[in-house]
Amino acid sequence: MSTINRATLPEEFYDKTTDLLLKQPEPQYLFAHLYMNALQAELSTPDAIGLAIEDRQVTGVNADYIAYDRDRLNLAAALPGELMAAELDFYKAPGNTIRLNRPKYTNTVYTEASRRISSGSTISTTPTSLGSEQTSLTLFRYAGPFDVGANAVAPYAVESFDALMGVHKLSKIVGVHLQRDYHRFIDVNFSGFGDAGGVVPIYPDEAVVADSGIPTAGAYPATVEQLSRGQQLMDDLNLPTLGDGHRVAVLRPAQWKQIKHDPEYTALSSFHKEFNLLFKSYVGTVSGFHVFVSTTLPAPVNGSGVAVAHGQLLAPGAFMCGMGSRPLVRSASDDNYGLTPKVIWEATMAFALADNRFILSFRSA
Repeated sequence: MSTINRATLPEEFYDKTTDLLLKQPEPQYLFAHLYMNALQAELSTPDAIGLAIEDRQVTGVNADYIAYDRDRLNLAAALPGELMAAELDFYKAPGNTIRLNRPKYTNTVYTEASRRISSGSTISTTPTSLGSEQTSLTLFRYAGPFDVGANAVAPYAVESFDALMGVHKLSKIVGVHLQRDYHRFIDVNFSGFGDAGGVVPIYPDEAVVADSGIPTAGAYPATVEQLSRGQQLMDDLNLPTLGDGHRVAVLRPAQWKQIKHDPEYTALSSFHKEFNLLFKSYVGTVSGFHVFVSTTLPAPVNGSGVAVAHGQLLAPGAFMCGMGSRPLVRSASDDNYGLTPKVIWEATMAFALADNRFILSFRSA
């Protein structure tokens, strides 16, 4: 005998979707917040989407949606603002460039004999030269989200009738996704500066000079000595430090774990409660660096199939950024008479390495 139930008569049953939301794991986006804190350039999302004329805006009448940062992983405090060499509000259109100068010093001859002016001798009246270096920051217009299938920036679109029927406010759902896309776009670009041309990579073993030299996973874990070598290289380059005499290391979680299990770290931390692994987990200061952990740093796979983590060692003034106009949520005029509003985020921004000497790529298997 057949029982009448959901399985035998599915047409008479429907599933209810609750307005409770589960957590979705999200990175901290350290570099995105460095940029946004420098210029106060957070993307604010409106309560309604669509053109603000007649009845063409769509909101939704149901449950609110999560704040974007509710589920975000927090592994460390914000990066220090001193990492930005320049923070400029251009208030200009895309394509405008600001040029920034830095002194260029020439080392000549400094022996005592070369500078001694003998009695009765004539000092030259022919001028000598001095130099200056220049870098530039150019504004570009950026937007999101991005449609991988179309290989182009494309809007989110909402059906106005369906917005009245959804469990959550569709305008809020769209806003959360726009913010996430904006944050990740900035973070990906800043995270990639460690691989820019001219940036010196350092490996756990000085015999390794390229990612291809790491044959197996875990063959070359990050070490305290590697951090110390990075500190020495930056000292030799006379790079500046933060006010407390330290610089910044941003590492992937695996790199920080490897350093904590390095026998040298264990020996150094055994007499300090705040660093000891037996006590509360601590992301702090090692070998002249304040250590931050980020899950969004690159870890490309080399020819041997080994993921090579690309951390960053940073001196103050490594980055520069600018803003021509504040990031905004923009609505398309093509909205089917208000029945299908479409929105993107758009901003006029500039970001670049101020000087590739101020960043080292900290690499390990």
